[in-house]
Amino acid sequence: MLVIRILKKIGILPKAARRYKHLYEFVGKTKAKNIMEVGTWNGKRAISMIEEARKNQPIESIHYYGFDLFEELSDEEFKYELSKKPPFKAVVLAAIEQTGATVHLYQGNTLKVMPEVVPSLPKMDFVFIDGGHSLDTIRNDWQNTKPVMDENTVVIFDDYWVNREDGGCKPIVDKIDRDKYDVELLKTIDRFNNPDFGKLVIRFAKGTRKK
Repeated sequence: MLVIRILKKIGILPKAARRYKHLYEFVGKTKAKNIMEVGTWNGKRAISMIEEARKNQPIESIHYYGFDLFEELSDEEFKYELSKKPPFKAVVLAAIEQTGATVHLYQGNTLKVMPEVVPSLPKMDFVFIDGGHSLDTIRNDWQNTKPVMDENTVVIFDDYWVNREDGGCKPIVDKIDRDKYDVELLKTIDRFNNPDFGKLVIRFAKGTRKK
């Protein structure tokens, strides 16, 4: 363990992102039954959120709703969205279903899929937006999250890039109507120097409807 910590410190191994602790904090605080994630990727965060939720709710009452391109992610979308290659949908579905929760996975580009699916979804207790990183996609994902929010829903945006506005959620979050929504930047900051994306200073942003 000491060797691993040293390697991370000098940059040979990547440091674990510290901000994700807030996901599980707010899943617990909301006593979430209905969880939506835009950007399921490999399903590991989904599993962790479900495991946190079951501390407050019987597992059979927990529903997870996830959106991702999965194996449909093209090379062009991969570059445009500054994304990560996800596994096949069937693999991710099988992994998340091991939790015992009811799992709903929706595959495809959220610009098309969310407007089709969201009208049939229930209100969510917790939403995590971490799909594509282009401004068009994040704007779409936020607009299509609003219908599943009530006064108790907590929405967390990943990738509030403090130091950049060419991607990430900062330009979208900064324009959210403060008369209708409370917006907060969470304190934990992660710093990365990624060979693909460049230098990133990242925070979570939290949004709730005004009561």
